Amino acid sequence: MVLLLRLWLSQATEPSRRTRSHSARAAAALLFLALLAPGAPLWAANSGGTTETLPGFEFAHSGYVGSFQPGATDATGGNLTIDTGITGPIIGGYSDGGNANGNRVTITGGTHIGEGIYGGFSDGSGNASNNIVTITGGTISYMVFGGYSRGGTATGNTLRIFGNPTLSAGLVGGRVFGPAGDYRTGNTLEIHTLNLQAAGIEGFQHFRFYLPDTVRAGDTVLTVNNGVVIETPSSGPSTAPTTVGVGIEGGGTPLAVNDTVTLIKSTGALYADTGMTNTTTGMAGISSLYTFGLEKIGNSLVARVTSIEQTDESARKSPSEGKAANVALVTQGADLAAGPGMGNARAAAVLGADNMAQAGWAGFGATSGGTSRYATGSHVDMQSFSLMTGLAKRLPVSGADLLVGAFFETSVGSYDSHNETAAGESITARGDSRSAGGGLLGRVEATEGMARGLYAEATVRAGRLSSDYRSDDLNPTLGEAEYDINVAYYGAHAGVGYIWNISEQAWLDLYGKYFWTHTTGADVRILGDPVTFDDVDSYRTRLGARFGYALNKCITPYTGAAWEYEFDGTAHSVVAGVDAPAPTLKGGTGVGEMGIIWKPLPDSGFSLDLGAQGYTGVREGVGGNLSLMYEF
Repeated sequence: MVLLLRLWLSQATEPSRRTRSHSARAAAALLFLALLAPGAPLWAANSGGTTETLPGFEFAHSGYVGSFQPGATDATGGNLTIDTGITGPIIGGYSDGGNANGNRVTITGGTHIGEGIYGGFSDGSGNASNNIVTITGGTISYMVFGGYSRGGTATGNTLRIFGNPTLSAGLVGGRVFGPAGDYRTGNTLEIHTLNLQAAGIEGFQHFRFYLPDTVRAGDTVLTVNNGVVIETPSSGPSTAPTTVGVGIEGGGTPLAVNDTVTLIKSTGALYADTGMTNTTTGMAGISSLYTFGLEKIGNSLVARVTSIEQTDESARKSPSEGKAANVALVTQGADLAAGPGMGNARAAAVLGADNMAQAGWAGFGATSGGTSRYATGSHVDMQSFSLMTGLAKRLPVSGADLLVGAFFETSVGSYDSHNETAAGESITARGDSRSAGGGLLGRVEATEGMARGLYAEATVRAGRLSSDYRSDDLNPTLGEAEYDINVAYYGAHAGVGYIWNISEQAWLDLYGKYFWTHTTGADVRILGDPVTFDDVDSYRTRLGARFGYALNKCITPYTGAAWEYEFDGTAHSVVAGVDAPAPTLKGGTGVGEMGIIWKPLPDSGFSLDLGAQGYTGVREGVGGNLSLMYEF
């Protein structure tokens, strides 16, 4: 096997040595083009690096380097993007005596006939690890290295290939010039396309094949024009087992049971572990679960489809948890507007006024925040903050106190959702939500006769809601599942109540409120699967009471309790044409509150309301609100 590797390396290297005799003409051509555009740098379309002179015993030409450290300092954080041809070496991070770790090179185009592409290059005893080389286009005729070290190790590197690049080069996860260093452990070859060719592959422990949704039975992913050894070494610096993963990027079912796809085809011999005949699973997007059998057929490694099933319902439900979290955030904004916001608008509009005719426009503001857990059939944890600010005014109406106002509102929140598969595996997701909008409010209270103390109130709101969703658990083979949406929301609330003035200091507010909130749907793609989120409507009622007692003209503590019931709040979705299980906010929640209203002076135009709430039921958690009122 060692002779086999040396054979393809020799064959891959020899043509590049012959091309060195033409390097002067290539350099002259580049110089001529540069002279046609005075002031343009030699690699005008490339970014992230500088031209550096490298040791002559290593390279015949200057290199284009992201992070260049000629001494013993580590080279880290280099990030090159290359889309035009370069004759010399391309190196994400170069250190003469230190480590070359955590660098990136991205090749998007150009013809590269030079002296190799390196994620990291340590020219001494340092390591070249955790580097990433991504190829999406171009023509590459020399070798590609994730990491290269003369005397250390070259591990944890990744080569990623997308699109349709033209390769006649060897692909190397890690190379160590000295015989003792580990050049294989953790190195990964990721291929996200079909019909690639390479001179050889070496130094990889992990192989990940991401089949596009255009794949068809009989297709080939990678043809290697030499012998291939991917079996686990029995001795040496790395004996970690070789792993192979197969997934399908995109929706639908492009393959049928018993269809085969050739993952690696060798024009010579292919050596692979016998254990690779065991099955592996791969998902198409998040909706279909493929089971593949790995087989060595002749000089090829082949994946055969043995079964196709729908994924666990938790995987298809999880994206809708993000939509449910959005609804929860917007309903919290409705609670602020109809609760502290309405109360503060009323209080601000009457502060400092002896009668309605003297009352003017008054500014008010209210904030709330907290942490809650919503039982959605699984659960969503949310941390949120809401703010509203506006102007309110009392209007003269015979026998009644009429309040009108307008406000701006915004909310921000972050959430984590938690589901569990039938096999007991956890599916978690995370995201952030933001909303901004405005609304109108109104309240009328009878001030005379038998109806004194009765009141009715209402708000209308509208705005935009943006949200994102991230999960590493829906299809780990394909990586992070994500989406971003921006939708409209609108809603209203109406309430009636009665304020009983028990004494000059004590009062009791009995109320009933109805809330309606609507968020529009959206269409997204998640790991290639089309997903449609339906519109979501929330219908809630809240019945409660609040008791307050003025200790003096400046301090009024209060306490209250309420029962809330959500009649809908269900986030329906369709994943790849099939209805997905829907999380719902439906159910009852008990609410308890306590707080204090404070004015610095009895006749001050300023007051503050500080409160805390606790929730139990479908919504569990704690929250708080801070409200400011000022009459001007």
